[in-house]
Amino acid sequence: MNQKDICDIIIENAIKDWKYSMNNKIKREQWEIPKYSKSEINRAGSIMANSSSSTENHKQALIILNNWRASHAYPLQVICNNLRLRNPNAIVVQRLKRLDSITRKLERFPDMSLYRMQDLGGCRVIVDTVDQVYDAIRKYKNSHIRHILKREYNYIQNPKVSGYRSYHMVYQFQSDKKETYNKNMLIEIQFRTKLQHIWATAVEMMGIYTKSQLKASIGDKDILRFFALVSSVFAKMENMPILPNTTDDYNILISEIRQIDKKLNLVSRLSALSVAINHTNTDKAIKGKNIMYLYLITKRNYLELEGFPHHKLN
Repeated sequence: MNQKDICDIIIENAIKDWKYSMNNKIKREQWEIPKYSKSEINRAGSIMANSSSSTENHKQALIILNNWRASHAYPLQVICNNLRLRNPNAIVVQRLKRLDSITRKLERFPDMSLYRMQDLGGCRVIVDTVDQVYDAIRKYKNSHIRHILKREYNYIQNPKVSGYRSYHMVYQFQSDKKETYNKNMLIEIQFRTKLQHIWATAVEMMGIYTKSQLKASIGDKDILRFFALVSSVFAKMENMPILPNTTDDYNILISEIRQIDKKLNLVSRLSALSVAINHTNTDKAIKGKNIMYLYLITKRNYLELEGFPHHKLN
């Protein structure tokens, strides 16, 4: 099976999974609405970040956190529906941030305001090319929306030190139909290519496998370096800027990847992890295919160093 076939499988399964989730989604007669004030929400965040908080305080804080998190579902749905309408050939997925992820973020950044946390509701637009990323961004910015653009981050032109590459926009939800949500309801939109998505998914799953927070650049330094190098290889494949702490020489990048792999067998672990995940549920199977694809691309680059021809990603 060639690489284009595998890429097609990734996308086909993602679309099937999205349709399945939409068809089996229980329709809600009433969306959750925010019930607490800004000060109450921020106090709940501080309590959740403090491991020494009393059980009673923690329990009440969790109730407030759950309500604030769930209240983002309606704004998230509205924004994602708009993105799906304007990007019929893209994969558009959405999620509310998991409670454990919210808690870990508050613990890492104890001064962070829960009320101002920008990714409680997240929407992701996945397309084929970088040009399509910018086209999707332009179409959304030029659409007739009332939402307020608060922040944007171009991690494609300026990759994170970890190797993460994507384009983020944070909107404050505004509606003339559901004014109860016209508070500080922030929704983060991520625009990325398939290749950028494959990288991010592999990092996430390797982080779960190693029980470390690789997404937050916390973990084994060699593993972090491996993914940084792979990110620069992918960036070169997309003719985009590489990480500042990596070389622009393609052969040196692959050589360093190979050195780390010989030490930790990361490519084989990615392959084994992919096989294991494929035997679980559909969500994780998709991630497994992403990891297998990263494995195959890396393996292909090894072969190139041995004299085999190099073919660009379709």
